[in-house]
Amino acid sequence: MSESGDKQCLGKVGIPSAPKDFCMTSSPTTTPTESSATPGRSLAQVPSAGFLKGFGLNGLGSGDLVFLGILAVAAIWIWARDLAWLAAAEETLPVVAALPLFVWLGAPWRFREGSWSLPGRPLVAVGLVAIAGLALDITLLLALAWTYALWLWLKVRVVANASLLRRLAILPLLAFPWIALDLTPVGWGFRLSAAWVADHLYSAVGFSVVREGTILQVSSIPIEVAAPCSGMNSLQAILLGGLVLTWMEFGRNRSYWWMVASLPLMAWIANTMRVCSVIATAVGLGPDAARGSLHQIGGWVVVLIVCFVWSWMLKRVWR
Repeated sequence: MSESGDKQCLGKVGIPSAPKDFCMTSSPTTTPTESSATPGRSLAQVPSAGFLKGFGLNGLGSGDLVFLGILAVAAIWIWARDLAWLAAAEETLPVVAALPLFVWLGAPWRFREGSWSLPGRPLVAVGLVAIAGLALDITLLLALAWTYALWLWLKVRVVANASLLRRLAILPLLAFPWIALDLTPVGWGFRLSAAWVADHLYSAVGFSVVREGTILQVSSIPIEVAAPCSGMNSLQAILLGGLVLTWMEFGRNRSYWWMVASLPLMAWIANTMRVCSVIATAVGLGPDAARGSLHQIGGWVVVLIVCFVWSWMLKRVWR
């Protein structure tokens, strides 16, 4: 893979700091035309590459399209099993955006020519995990099975640095609503811990605070850290955004997986600070202000600030 080819891919994706070893250009599946024979020009720039050219996916054969079609049907079925995740935009948008982001970050893709097949034992493992997900009604297991099946195909078909491809391949896991559907106990933990932090924080600065579970009374103002304050609605969006930023900034860094593992901690900090900011609004401007649009807007502003500060801290620590 030439350095000039890397630069072309990075220019197409528009991510100057993306890992150049992962840059993937298309592989010809038809007889090269005069324009495609131009030195240093990828098929992603050739008009004859067809519809998939716009997605950086030219080079796919009929077998690839059949397999991806099966994955598409399976994904739709997983999404349609429980439509509760469609109730809030914070849960819906990350699910819808994850796969397009995955394709965009990896484009243009380069596929191996010739026939191909998937290994049998890993496919059996995919089936067993999917059956367990159905039997236990756990969306996360179904998402893991789907993502692993996609990874098996990528590993066989895509010409790329295997380590970098594996790092990006976890992004499709967030294309399924397992956080909203499976992690209710985690939401309770987020609520209880946020109330505990708020209790100690406001007590430390001189406010009178009484807490019982997730219910607080701060300066005689009753405040409940209810289910919508659990952070589950925004957790998938935070994790998806954090994963994309981590890939763009640290995709080639050896500490990439440690940074990915730190994203849930970042999400917890962001949600806890959001709860504390809502309490500050209730104490400073009154309970009505805390229930209004200021609650939603102010909460997201705090989340974004925490995410950017977290990103800045990672850059300072690892660079």
